Amino acid sequence: MREFLNESISNDNTLRKIANDVSNKLYCDKFGSCVHFAEEFVLEVYKVNPNLLEGFSVVEGYVDWEFGDDIPQQHTWIELSNGEKIDPTFEQFTKYGWADYSQKRSTKFNGLDYYNDTILGTWFSDRRKKYPKDFYKEIN
Repeated sequence: MREFLNESISNDNTLRKIANDVSNKLYCDKFGSCVHFAEEFVLEVYKVNPNLLEGFSVVEGYVDWEFGDDIPQQHTWIELSNGEKIDPTFEQFTKYGWADYSQKRSTKFNGLDYYNDTILGTWFSDRRKKYPKDFYKEIN
């Protein structure tokens, strides 16, 4: 049991590090950056260790926020198996005032399923390829 708990903690730390590395490469404060982060995070996790795709979910849900005039905004974030959220893109809401994750219905995908959808190419991945300067900090 102790070995499992230690492995889980280690895996969570690895996922946090990957998230930090990805968020340092992307603009995370723009509207729509949440899906770009989630896709890039999942792709990077696969590169580091495909087995880690089973240790988290990608959540497609909503955020209640001050600027939203009582209309929840669609949002995507990462959730570890312990319920901890990894969401460097949440700041796009807090710069306008208060914000919180909505209780409105959300959909969870395990990392592997989300990866399988991402490698097939999405509208978001096509946009990153076509306009990399809009998404990646280090491209001039």
